Amino acid sequence: MKRRTFFGLAAVAAGAPAAWPVHASEDNWPNRPVRMIVPFPAGGATDIIARILAEKLSASLGQSFIVDNRAGASGIIGQEAAARAPADGYTLLLTGNGPHAINISLFERMSYDPLKDFTQISLTSILPLVLNVHPSVPAKTLAEFIQWVKANPGKLNYASPGMGSPPNLTMELLKSQQGLDIVHVPYKGSSLALADLISGQVSVMFDNALASYQHIKSGKVRALAIGAEQRLPSLPEVPTFVESGMAGFEAYTWTALVGPAGLPRPIVERLARETARALTDTSVKEKLAAQGAIAASSTPKELEDKTRQEIRKWAGVIERAGIPRISL
Repeated sequence: MKRRTFFGLAAVAAGAPAAWPVHASEDNWPNRPVRMIVPFPAGGATDIIARILAEKLSASLGQSFIVDNRAGASGIIGQEAAARAPADGYTLLLTGNGPHAINISLFERMSYDPLKDFTQISLTSILPLVLNVHPSVPAKTLAEFIQWVKANPGKLNYASPGMGSPPNLTMELLKSQQGLDIVHVPYKGSSLALADLISGQVSVMFDNALASYQHIKSGKVRALAIGAEQRLPSLPEVPTFVESGMAGFEAYTWTALVGPAGLPRPIVERLARETARALTDTSVKEKLAAQGAIAASSTPKELEDKTRQEIRKWAGVIERAGIPRISL
């Protein structure tokens, strides 16, 4: 997908608005507050990104965009709430690639389809993942790491925030593409996994750039490569996967703005334009960078293509890794 690097988003008071009338006119939209559902708890990166965008859209469109956190079940609760909402432009969803592109292959009997039950509006951010190793691993580059793992199959353990999480699946993708034998150790969250990487209980993990930053700078972990198109200004010493000889390897999570299926085209196009405009704002870019995110907008069609591609990709990774489907 052709990606445009803009930045988005800002904070409005969280909480669900009152029940709005269902009828709406495309000509004067929006003429009342808009609810922006986030399928994760308040305070996380996706929530903060939503609040940054909500503030900018409130200013540009003249109505409040109110963030409504509907967390639970790996994002499924929030996704369901948005899919069932009226397609009138007054309920939107700021989601991530986990709920929107991975869950459909990870869970049994999903109640929503990310393509059929949603109108795609715009990509909003890319959050690069960093491949970190404990300093005891005798590899200073990605090439040396791959060579060492191949010479020592099964000797390394890798941590992740849990089975089916983006860091878990990204490592499984790396293992599959490079023919690596590394044992998975799942944790209940990134902070626990990172703590054991720092202590040397596990040897390697993918983590987001923001969480990794201070530990890379202090030397507690060694960063081998980052899943961004260019080196991050905050981590200029860490090469990209492309620079490290792995062109085409994607190691990042992403967020996107979508709405219920059947959202009127004029509203979709206006939201896509305003989102792209918001993501060009310097202050927005700086706020996103503070969350380890890179601004990235798209057309609705580009986001649809991206979502379809991601669903296929992660379905293949899950199947090859033998990850069993989860019952809700």
